[in-house]
Amino acid sequence: MPSASETYWNNFQVGDQDIERVYAYLLEKGEIVRTADLARFVISARSHQEQERRARLNSAAQLYQPKNSYEVGQRLVFSALNDIEGIVSGVRVSKNPRLAEFQVIAIKFPNGMMREFAASYDLPHPLNEIKPVATGAADESPDEIYARYGVAIERALANRLRADKEFVEQDGRWLLRDAILPVDEFGLNIIEAAIEQLNNSMTALELARVLKNDAGMDLDLDGPKRDNTLFSLDYALRRDERFIDAGPRDETRWYLNRLVPPEVLTTPRVLQFARTSSAAQTLPPELEIILNEIQDDNNDESELETAPAPVNLVLTYPHRRAGSLPYSVGVRALFPSADKPMLVTLVDESNVRIPVWIVSDDNYVYGLKSWFDKNKLNPGALLELAPRDEPFTAAIRFQPRREGKSLWVRTAKVENQRLTFGTAPRPVAFKYDEEMLILPEDQNGLDKLASSNFGDRPLELILMDIFPELVKLGGGASIHAKTLYSAANFARRVGARAVFGALVNGDAFAFTSGGYFVLQQQAAARAA
Repeated sequence: MPSASETYWNNFQVGDQDIERVYAYLLEKGEIVRTADLARFVISARSHQEQERRARLNSAAQLYQPKNSYEVGQRLVFSALNDIEGIVSGVRVSKNPRLAEFQVIAIKFPNGMMREFAASYDLPHPLNEIKPVATGAADESPDEIYARYGVAIERALANRLRADKEFVEQDGRWLLRDAILPVDEFGLNIIEAAIEQLNNSMTALELARVLKNDAGMDLDLDGPKRDNTLFSLDYALRRDERFIDAGPRDETRWYLNRLVPPEVLTTPRVLQFARTSSAAQTLPPELEIILNEIQDDNNDESELETAPAPVNLVLTYPHRRAGSLPYSVGVRALFPSADKPMLVTLVDESNVRIPVWIVSDDNYVYGLKSWFDKNKLNPGALLELAPRDEPFTAAIRFQPRREGKSLWVRTAKVENQRLTFGTAPRPVAFKYDEEMLILPEDQNGLDKLASSNFGDRPLELILMDIFPELVKLGGGASIHAKTLYSAANFARRVGARAVFGALVNGDAFAFTSGGYFVLQQQAAARAA
């Protein structure tokens, strides 16, 4: 059987008295309080109330029941009146001719109120059966109660407070509505201008300093009302459609809605992942090593804890076209965790600051198209991201290459609504991965292909289309896995692990060695 404490707290419901207590508590403190602390307060109040009730019942006062007789001066506890105590100030005989004779006792309560009650009343009555039963509210210490039941109590309390207009909640913290500092239209306009001028996200504290220093507003930023000021500013900005929270998880940083690129709010077609098998792919050790070298562009939602360290990336076609980079495990380690689009900064070797957006839902970092264009980067370019001491920033660099004689490189274009590959002499201004260097030759055709359903087919079919195209360029019948990965991304964005898995587990391909694959019929011909 459950204990009295388990029964009481498992069936806990927030009452009006709890809300009145919370209101008085917030009013007295005059500052922000977390939901957890409010739950602890309610638990303590309930426990203290129960302890007082038990003390009254265990004192010289007697529990009032109509069947008993009493004397002047006797102390009684009235269970039907929330266990209030009163003193018998008089006793008389009843005057009701329809009932058998009983006593009427006059009771004086601590507030001076006088009331009369029946005594020596032998007829059936609910109060004649009542006994002083412990509720279980104080069977354990408040800390023990919170440890066991705190989550459920917090949830019930928060739901009740949200339904009451007197209370304001933000991020699990509460303040009375009357304590919210008003931010007028003039102040919001100042904030909008400050964010636009900086072209970066700003915290409530930074914006409050702008209002205090530039607009002359009287704001407490160093005294006891500092947290209330910042809470009030966040509250005003959340309710103004001009502003958007562009900060990391568990931290609010404000930016302007109208400056957020559409590609951040809606994933461009070229960056949408191809549908692939979700089954875990078992790959040969050689391919696992290659995956680590190129930082697999995947749609894996796991968040591995890794220390910030330089990250080597190879630019693929979807990211070159969109102006983005993969939000790989190594890139994630350079920035705080994000559960919404987050604005950060990349700084190149010329100290040029590039605002970029982390879109964690689809694993990309957006905002690099102008930088790619300026530096004449193309798919296959080697890039490095590295940590910096400045928060929300990372370094980005590539290795320039002197543009001398043009190189013969692979190119991609579209013919008869199919992806084809060729070779052509092209200037290359950057160090590159030789297996992955493929330059787009027909941008309009590639854009039309990306918007079609060409890349929606099973990945193995796409690879079977691509493989002969690459073989015809010369160099033998075997194609490196990285080349196939780079080429497949001209059809649709797809992770290297998915490509390698389709090659290893597909019936059409055979793995040789050194990261190379051949078509099965070619492997069979060689064996014959």
